[in-house]
Formats: sequence, structure tokens, C-alpha cells
Amino acid sequence: MAWAFFAEKVSGRRWVLLGALVIGAMLVGLFLSRALEIHRLRTELVQLEAEKAKIRKEIERLSARLNEKDNLKLIEYLARKELGMVKPGEEIYILIEDGEDER
Repeated sequence: MAWAFFAEKVSGRRWVLLGALVIGAMLVGLFLSRALEIHRLRTELVQLEAEKAKIRKEIERLSARLNEKDNLKLIEYLARKELGMVKPGEEIYILIEDGEDER
């Protein structure tokens, strides 16, 4: 009878140990999943900050270009260079050179 009582206690202790191991494993898993999530979020934050810096530079570039909208010399230069515009009465000569590449 004493042996059955001891076996019953050991069996109960095994269940407690098994329960503690299961809870411990769950806690470790939870900790690891949170650690991985934190790492992923930090990586994403670094990427977003780099993108933010890139966008800020683009905003600065566009703001500078917008501030030049009243610069008549720049407007004339861009009209001539990019659009091929000419002043009234002005003639444009386009020189075509014979090259070895043209065949």
C-alpha cells in the first residue's frame, strides 16, 4: 500500500513537471516570436527611414526647382534646350557631321 501511494505521488510529480515543461516551452516560444518580430520591425524601420531621407531630398530638389519658376533666363534656356524653341526671326542651323558610325 505504501508503494501505491508513492507511485501515485511520483505520477502526480511527473504531471506537474510535464506541465511546467510545457508552460516553459510556450514561454520560450513566445519570447522567441516576439524577439523575431522586434528584429523584423527594426529592419523595416531602417528601410523606412532611408526611404524618408530619399523623399526629403526629392522634396528639397523639387522645392528648389519650384522657386526658379520666375527666373526668366532659366525658362528661356529650358525652352531653347529641351523644347527647341526659337525667337521670332531667329534661324537655327543644325550641323550634321559625316561619321564612320553612320552606315
